[in-house]
Amino acid sequence: MEWSNDDERQARLDALRAAELTGTLDEAGKAELTALIEAVEAEERERLAPALARMRAEQVALRQQVQESEAVNEQLVILAAQQEQWLCDARRLLRDLQRRHQAIREVYQHVTGEPLAVAM
Repeated sequence: MEWSNDDERQARLDALRAAELTGTLDEAGKAELTALIEAVEAEERERLAPALARMRAEQVALRQQVQESEAVNEQLVILAAQQEQWLCDARRLLRDLQRRHQAIREVYQHVTGEPLAVAM
């Protein structure tokens, strides 16, 4: 059945549902209710299809962004670990150089009897 507008169709749908709830819906009414519900659902699917397609495309794009961000984060974690190792190596080297310098100063003072002047 063709409806002249959505309000008329909705009113008929409401009337059929009310009859169904009260148990007064005959077989023809059940068939009409089923057909109306299927038509409304089909229209809704058609109307929502572009929005759903956009949402799916956005989800794909967001997943791609998440994957790229995760890859960047992994690289940053690796870089941070390398920098931490570099700092540990630099501290160890500095301590070694300070010990060596102290040993040179002690030998110099032992040999000359005077402290080694440190030029900066």
